[in-house]
Amino acid sequence: MPAIAAYPERAITVIVPYQAGGSTDTVARRFADLAGKRLGQQIIIENKGGAGATLGAREMARAKPDGYTLAIIPSPVFRLPHVQDAGYDPNRDLTYISMISGYTLGVAVPEAAPYESWEALLEAARAKPGAISYGTASVGSASNVMMEQIARHYGIEWEHIPYKGENDVLQNVMGGLLEVYAGSSTVRPFVEDGRMRMLVTWGETRSRIFPDTPTLHELEPDIEPMYAPFGIAGPRGLPPEITSGLDEVFREIIESDEFQQILVQFGQEPVYMNSEDYTEYARAQYALEADIVKQLGLASH
Repeated sequence: MPAIAAYPERAITVIVPYQAGGSTDTVARRFADLAGKRLGQQIIIENKGGAGATLGAREMARAKPDGYTLAIIPSPVFRLPHVQDAGYDPNRDLTYISMISGYTLGVAVPEAAPYESWEALLEAARAKPGAISYGTASVGSASNVMMEQIARHYGIEWEHIPYKGENDVLQNVMGGLLEVYAGSSTVRPFVEDGRMRMLVTWGETRSRIFPDTPTLHELEPDIEPMYAPFGIAGPRGLPPEITSGLDEVFREIIESDEFQQILVQFGQEPVYMNSEDYTEYARAQYALEADIVKQLGLASH
C-alpha cells in the first residue's frame, strides 16, 4: 500500500481516450484491475474516443486535482495542440504520474490483398499515387504521423481515412471498404487466424507477437522506430504525495511478472518512467511534435 493518508477513499476514474476493445483500452483495464487491488478501491475505466485521442487530456484541464480523475495520455496529446486549438496545454494542465507502455505499431492488409510484402505495397503506391487508402484510429495519431513520414521518405502518396477507433478501422478493412490498416496490435487476432497479413512493424526490433514480420527499421535504417508510449496523468496541481504514492503502486505493477505477461499478450512493450522522468519526456515530446507538425504541414491554425 502507498503512503498516502486517507487516499483513496472511493473509486478512481481513469479516462481512456479510445473506444472500448482496443489494445490501449484492454491493457488499461487489466492495469486498473491490478492497481485497484493494491489501492483498495475500484478503478473505473471511462472510454471517451474521438478528438484525436485527446479527450482525456481535455478532461484533466478542468478536473479537480484530488486524485479521483486520471487519464491515459497517448502521443497525440503532445501533437494536437500544434495542429489546432486542443483545449489544454500539455506543459501546464497535466501532472504526469507514470509512463506505462509502448505500442507495437505497424501495417497490415487483408489476406486477399495483392500486397504480399511491405515492398509490394510501396511499389503499388508509387505506381498509383493517391489511389491507396489507409485507416487509423484518429487524425494526428502516431500511426497517421508515421504513415505520412513514410510517404515523405519514399516520395509516395496515399490517402488517410481517420476513424474513431481501431475496431472501426478493422471492421472496414475486413468489410472490403478499406485497403490498409495502420495501427497497433489490436490486429493480432486477425493475423493469427489468417484473415490479415502483417507487412511491417515499426519498432527497433521484431515484435514478440509478430516475429516473422520485418521491422521498418531493418528494411530502411534511416527511418526512426516508433513505439508511441503512453502513461497516466492527473490534473494540474495534483498533490505530490498522491502523485508519488500512485507512481509507487504503478511501478510495482508495471515491473510485476503478471503485468509483463499482459503486455506480451497484447503486443506491447514495457516503457516505465517515474513522475519526474515522465514530465521531462512530456516537455521534450511536446517540443519535438512542433517540428513534426511543421514538417508534415498538419497545422490548421
